[in-house]
Amino acid sequence: MKVDVRCKQCGQQARLDLGSPAADQSLDDYLHLVQERLLHRPSFECFGGHLELRPPVPGFWEIDWSTLGFD
Repeated sequence: MKVDVRCKQCGQQARLDLGSPAADQSLDDYLHLVQERLLHRPSFECFGGHLELRPPVPGFWEIDWSTLGFD
């Protein structure tokens, strides 16, 4: 599945590949997990001791969910 994203700062657009849900996973569940991951921010206070450097889509990008499709 792919979706269009746009940079709020420069206006540049790109088509982002989101992958596809597992055979036993509903589309709604998969999209919920994708949205959560795209909005995730790095955590410097993680009790597990790991550090995520940056989310896959920076906070200045806007996701147009109406363009979600398999093309």
